[in-house]
Order: sequence, then structure tokens, then C-alpha cells
Amino acid sequence: MRGPVVGNDVVDLEDSRALDKHTDARFLGRVLGTAERARMEAAAYPRTELWALWAAKEAAYKVVSKLRAEPPVFAHAAFLVEWTDVLRERWGGSVTYDSVRIPVRVERQDSILHAVAIAGADLAAAVLGAEPLAGPPGGWGEELEALLARFTPREADAIHSLPSAAVRLRARAALAVALSVEESSLEIVCDPGVTGRRPPRVLRNGLPAPADVSLSHHGAWIAWAVLLQNPLGR
Repeated sequence: MRGPVVGNDVVDLEDSRALDKHTDARFLGRVLGTAERARMEAAAYPRTELWALWAAKEAAYKVVSKLRAEPPVFAHAAFLVEWTDVLRERWGGSVTYDSVRIPVRVERQDSILHAVAIAGADLAAAVLGAEPLAGPPGGWGEELEALLARFTPREADAIHSLPSAAVRLRARAALAVALSVEESSLEIVCDPGVTGRRPPRVLRNGLPAPADVSLSHHGAWIAWAVLLQNPLGR
């Protein structure tokens, strides 16, 4: 994928799967490098530090997957995080993978961590969004089958769950605003392949649009990132 690209990740800190992993030595050995683990153990809040590192790695992996012809095998420990700007509710730095260095930022918002990574543009260029799955008035109470009717067949091909559908609806609306176009002209599609290894692409009227998008969901939250690209750089 040419032009600047974006990756994002959300971690729901209240999800049961995120409660005690910072004490799981086997898990830590699989996802953290030696320096990262030492940093986590020295942190005032080790659990939050672990998931900030995790979110940064996930966001960077999505960027690397777009930069390469084929997404690499995701080994978390191979994506090395270095913080250069750390506050209580924000982490800034970079993730390095196979000599590629990707700027990344993680912010805590209430009960979530939201990470964004970008190659080819400033982190501030991304338009970010996150919300609980309850989302709009009345919630996402529609069945998945009903939601799928709001997508074209090639969009629906990449949707595998209610959160997957919900985050695409929110991201598509954000893209329409960013591009100043009708949402009905846009699609978020994925090339054929294995779920989780198919980076999303943005189409307008069936052709590549000058924008990139990243999608994430975890626990009770969905999150997205939108990045405008130079149309001449497509």
C-alpha cells in the first residue's frame, strides 16, 4: 500500500482477559522483550504498562502489514517498543520491527487504552474514534444479519462478528466526513485471505480512495483510525 498508512488498537482494561496477564510469566515471555518486561515490572501500574506495550505492538503490526506485500507472522516479542515521552495517561515513542521504525502513541481514556501508529505522516494527522459497543442511541441491538444489509457483498465478506460490523460502520462514517463525500460511495474492503491478515482498504465508487483506515475492537469497545492520503501518491 502506497502513501502514509495507519494502524490502531484498543484494549478494554475492564475485560476479564486483561485483568491478570501481568502476573503470567509464560504470557510475558511470549509477548515482551527483556527490556520491555523490566520496564513493566518497574512501572507504578504494571498491568496498565503491559497493555500499553501490547497496544503499541498491535498498532505497529497493522502498519507493517500494509507496508509489506504480505503481512508477516505476528510474534509480539519481535516488535520492540521504546518510550520517549511517558506521562500518567499517555505513552509516546516508537516500535521497531526488522529495521523498520514506526512512531506510536498510546493514550488512556477512561477504561481503555487506544494506540495509533503511522508510517509516512505525523501521528497528529490521524482522525481517531472509540466508543463502547452500546454506541448510538438504542445501542447496537440489531442482529448481525440485519447489520450486514448495510454493507456491500465485498464489504460483508470481511465481517465476522457484531463488533467487526459496528466498527466498520463508525469508520465508514468518519471517512465520509474526512473525505467530504457521501458515505454511500465508500466501502471498506479486505483482500481474500485469512481473517486477521487482511488489512482493510478504502474504496470510493469501486476505486481506491485517498485514505487509509484501521479497525480494532476488544471487550466492550470498538475503535478506529482514519488517515487522509495524497491522491497523487496512490
